[in-house]
Amino acid sequence: MVFRLLRATPKVFWGCSLALTVQVSAQTGWRGTTAVPPSSAPAARSSIAASTPAPLNTAPAPEATRLGEGSLQMFGVRLSTATREDMRQAIRREGLAAQREDEAFSEDIYEASNLMPGLLQLKFSYARDGQKLARVEYVFTTFSDNAHVGELMTRIESRFGRPQRVTGREESGPYHAVWRLPDQMEVFVGREWPQKTTYLKFFNVSVLGSASADSERESLQPKMGKAQNIHALPLWVAR
Repeated sequence: MVFRLLRATPKVFWGCSLALTVQVSAQTGWRGTTAVPPSSAPAARSSIAASTPAPLNTAPAPEATRLGEGSLQMFGVRLSTATREDMRQAIRREGLAAQREDEAFSEDIYEASNLMPGLLQLKFSYARDGQKLARVEYVFTTFSDNAHVGELMTRIESRFGRPQRVTGREESGPYHAVWRLPDQMEVFVGREWPQKTTYLKFFNVSVLGSASADSERESLQPKMGKAQNIHALPLWVAR
């Protein structure tokens, strides 16, 4: 009898302790940590997604790639600090034929059909004050399909990663993408619609100023092969 009583005592003590814990929990609101059932979490996420529709005609902003310290260079010249004379010397070494090199104009124009499929001209614009490089523009032929902007995006993304801002759909319709690089150079890729003209421009924001760069991009907003030369597009050169 005594032995059975001793064996029963721990069970009584444990039952009393459990009852006391439940009572305190009810009074204080404390809850133990428990795992959420796997079926409940996805249901909550799907209900939130359904209540927040994606904006029309605007692609989700992809995460930008961090390039680190360095500079955007073309023909071996750092674009953010380049002058007209710097670029002219480098362009001559590259062998591009000048269509117009005249200080009476802010823009020099060069024949560039041997640099990239579909490319007709390269235009280099300079600020009046100090003749610093302000913009590089690629002039392409007009394509009858939508594929050209996608091919161009592939080449640009391979060098600079995903853009900071994208508007429109790459497959069809008006489209533009913007990259802001650490050295204050900005890359713009755009397509008009329904003309399907493709634009590629590099803005020197430190020379143009943010307002002028924004204005130029907005003026190109749509209204409603593989590169043959490794030097055709600027390169990001790390320090």
